[in-house]
Amino acid sequence: MKKHCKRLLAVLLAAGLLGSLTACGGQTDPSAEPAADTAADTTSDTAADTVYDLSVGQMGTGIKSSMVVLAHELGLYEKEGLNVTFSDISSLNDGIVAINAGKLDILPFGVIPTCTFYAQGADLVIFGGTIAEGSQAVCKPEVQETYASLEGFRGKTVACVRPETGHMIMKAKLREAGITPGEDVTFVELDGMQSVVEAVSKGEADVGFVNSGFGQNAQKQGLVIAFDVADYAPNAVCCRQTASGQAVRENPEPYIRFQTANLEAYKRYLEEPQQCIDTLTAYSGLEPEYVENCLYDGVMKVTMDPMAVRCEEFYDSMRANGDIAADAPEDLGEAVNSDVYAQALARMHARYPDWDAYDTLKTAFDENN
Repeated sequence: MKKHCKRLLAVLLAAGLLGSLTACGGQTDPSAEPAADTAADTTSDTAADTVYDLSVGQMGTGIKSSMVVLAHELGLYEKEGLNVTFSDISSLNDGIVAINAGKLDILPFGVIPTCTFYAQGADLVIFGGTIAEGSQAVCKPEVQETYASLEGFRGKTVACVRPETGHMIMKAKLREAGITPGEDVTFVELDGMQSVVEAVSKGEADVGFVNSGFGQNAQKQGLVIAFDVADYAPNAVCCRQTASGQAVRENPEPYIRFQTANLEAYKRYLEEPQQCIDTLTAYSGLEPEYVENCLYDGVMKVTMDPMAVRCEEFYDSMRANGDIAADAPEDLGEAVNSDVYAQALARMHARYPDWDAYDTLKTAFDENN
């Protein structure tokens, strides 16, 4: 799939046939008239006579899926021929259950539940990303130097939250360093990020893993950042976009349009930061400074790239850690689809051939898929 997708993207860009294809091996709309100049056509990928409904999981007025919220609030989905509605979910597991039951189309949060349910036989597919990296270790200022190396974790108690990827990634790194979780270091799962911050502040844990901007909260409460998980695992996956595998196989077009709208939002994110901050502040009710830091401080990296290679690495870590059963499938296989993002990225290149960010996104795609 990886090699096929790269070849597809290269051929599309060279031939200018970006708008007419819907996915690797997909079919064109037989009722559509071929464009006289396909290379110059930027509307053929969003036929006005076809509107798709998509239900997307959302947790209150949170903005971690920032490009999804931005695309929704700025009307970018409508421009792609989509009717996107947000469905409130109480947890990531509930979101996956809803997808399996056909009550939800897309969950733009988490990767741990996706891997867990896939390992149990669910037909799921990761077709895009939301955030990469993002995880940070927090501790008291006087012990910050302790964690300058992984050896500092020996004998320590680590607070974490089950759905947060950073602690699972670091478990794998600790094992590689000869430090065995459960024996040499104790991990304690708590009910939320703020609970992690409080446990470290009170001395109930030596160090904790947080994300979603809680590193900022921890610092305001007197803690420091011991390190970013990205220091040990660059491009580590965080939230992914998950859908029904069957739904994407049968009709990838709405998912390509969804990803294209997210890339349109990403273009605004890069070029019109104040508009993005204002829009997400109004949506969430959060302080503008907090929103700005979450979006632009570089800890949580906004990306729609599915990062198939990184997803596979994370799945391997979960298996090795014992976070999923040892007899689970050995790899994610077709549970990661890079073709949807490749098509969306190609459509963006056709619309904006001089877009400065394209080369960076294409290079990242080639490295991570």
